[in-house]
Amino acid sequence: MLTEFCFLAALTLNEDERAVLRGEIDEWLKYFLPKLGRESTRTEKCRLIASVERQEFERNYTASKWRFCMFVGEDGIIFNDEKKELENFKITSFQKKILRRNPNFKHVFIGRFEIEEENGFWKLNHELKNKIISEGGEAIIFLEKFGNLKAAVRIHIFDAFLFTTNFGANELKWKTNLISDFEKADDGLFTRGDDKAVVPIHENIVRNYANVELFQIGDEKEEDCLGWITILEKCDGNIRTELKNEKLDLEERKKIAVGLQIGFKYLEKIGIFHFDKKLENFLLLGGVVKICDFGLVWEFTGRKSYRQMGYCRRGSKFRDSQALFSGSPGFSNQQQLGNNGYEKNYFYFLICDWKTSWSLLYRPIDENERKIIDKIIKIIINDESQVIKNISKIISLRNISNSFCLDDPNLTKSCQMSNLKQQMTKCNRDGKLSENKVYQNLTNQHALTKKVMLNENYVFSRPLSVTGAYFLPNRRIDGIDYAEEVFFHQMTLDRIENGEYVLQNTQFSVDHPPVIKIKQTRPYYDSSSFVTNLFNQTGDNFYDDGVLKMKLVNETLFMNKNCWYLLPQAYSLKLNKIYFF
Repeated sequence: MLTEFCFLAALTLNEDERAVLRGEIDEWLKYFLPKLGRESTRTEKCRLIASVERQEFERNYTASKWRFCMFVGEDGIIFNDEKKELENFKITSFQKKILRRNPNFKHVFIGRFEIEEENGFWKLNHELKNKIISEGGEAIIFLEKFGNLKAAVRIHIFDAFLFTTNFGANELKWKTNLISDFEKADDGLFTRGDDKAVVPIHENIVRNYANVELFQIGDEKEEDCLGWITILEKCDGNIRTELKNEKLDLEERKKIAVGLQIGFKYLEKIGIFHFDKKLENFLLLGGVVKICDFGLVWEFTGRKSYRQMGYCRRGSKFRDSQALFSGSPGFSNQQQLGNNGYEKNYFYFLICDWKTSWSLLYRPIDENERKIIDKIIKIIINDESQVIKNISKIISLRNISNSFCLDDPNLTKSCQMSNLKQQMTKCNRDGKLSENKVYQNLTNQHALTKKVMLNENYVFSRPLSVTGAYFLPNRRIDGIDYAEEVFFHQMTLDRIENGEYVLQNTQFSVDHPPVIKIKQTRPYYDSSSFVTNLFNQTGDNFYDDGVLKMKLVNETLFMNKNCWYLLPQAYSLKLNKIYFF
């Protein structure tokens, strides 16, 4: 009997060998699955909406059009933003179970935008925690050893309750697919519905050795895959880490750029368009770059084999590029917001140093800097292959600040863009808004705001709108003298981490980065009269009413220049419903 996974990486196996290997993987899964645990912040309604996202519609383009769904009898119905019917579909066994538990979800409009962001987390034992390679928005990757073969194991969650106490491993069944079950894909861009048993096999594409499709027990037709467990080749590291640490010389960078270009062309040739081209998704193995993470792709062929081996998810959403509402800041193809372009931002990082790359993406450059770059490249940008060949040095601009390096993991994690897109594209269709109509809608209570007071013991609950105060000293700019002053700027408090407020600053500059961190124990800004009276009464600037404790400053007392302070008053915002005019 085979005791090691010696056939796992083999491209060609006979039927008996594949059966033995499948049996080995099944035994490993019985041992591995019970170790997985999660907490989810999503609800049954969120699960129901997400299940519609996995639906295969008769017309794929409706995946980008629907805004509401309804469940009536054995059918689901999707509607556009005007609640006009688009299409019917047969509900799945998974949806039936949710509807049986929640009959109030039947015969009502459920908005696509009602799905909540997932803020859950994995609950793992020390053994698995020590094996984590990386963790993203929907997936986590571990290092595992199968016999003598070291491989990566990727757990990709499609249903929010998977591996929680509400949906454990004992409620799952699975289907194991092997790379040796399929041939190499060589075409597909102009082919629809041929259903060839082929998968991507290429030097510059991470190889999936096996992919386990997870289904709920009772899904007899295996029509709704709820997650993947993928065993794939283990690489040496990712491009982001190598570039950030400045470990790659020019020739290595050019080799990577060519490899990515070849890899993406191969994927497009076989009908797969990658929509999450961030640096973490480019791995290195023996100096060869490999493209990974196929959770966000536009797949052109509809081949079942791509889904079976973990290269594309089920659903019309992944057959219509405009229905892909997720992405990573700085690296998303703008089709995810309704436009096109910026699909090769990773190229900046290969031809520039780390700080220059971020600066070119997020800060306007002046004419002198543009000339420097043109001098280095000296080539027609439209011919990318020649650009790579003729680059003679790594571009490095002077006076570039670390402020533009978005190293905060929150800012480069893939995220949902659906609510953002819907809010940005709302408009008044008839174009007739009277002054009274504007004021009427402004005063409607579609959002609830709640005032809170920050303090050194404040416990974070949800993102807040906060105001920062910054004390500018006397200064001379272009021959003009400016007096000292305090300016105020509104920001978003994203979270509290290690005793620090972590703030997102949208109007950043070299001196004021996109992520600002302020210690909770730092004094807070208040009016001069209040701080003066407090100082006169107590002899210091420490405020304590038995509940709130904080130090207070302003420009007349104790406030340092060129330093950020927060006002203690902050506001939380909760959107209830979004209406059209």
